[in-house]
Amino acid sequence: MTKLTAQSKALAVHYAGELSGWAHITTRPLFGAVALCRDGIVFAMVWKGSLYFKVDNASRAAYELAGSHALGYVSKGNDHALKSYREVPVDVLEDNETLTEWAQRAWSAALKAAKD
Repeated sequence: MTKLTAQSKALAVHYAGELSGWAHITTRPLFGAVALCRDGIVFAMVWKGSLYFKVDNASRAAYELAGSHALGYVSKGNDHALKSYREVPVDVLEDNETLTEWAQRAWSAALKAAKD
């Protein structure tokens, strides 16, 4: 396990703990990131030290208003973005109640995407 992966895993476990009052959260590696799952469905990812939540048309505006960016990565020298995942703003991370509310919206977005 690389140092970056170990750090991402530790951070994912931390956020799973933060959300444990809301739901049972599991973690698993996913394309170099660490996914946070509820009932086997990915609703969040930890990537390079940041938490990203699944977004949809209903929730995206709140992230944009907060200045959040999409999960980005480089592959074969080209920049890419997973536009359906947005970085969770710092003020949300610092308030467990707000974090739980945003996690619920991410979970709802993930459920809708799983049905499509």
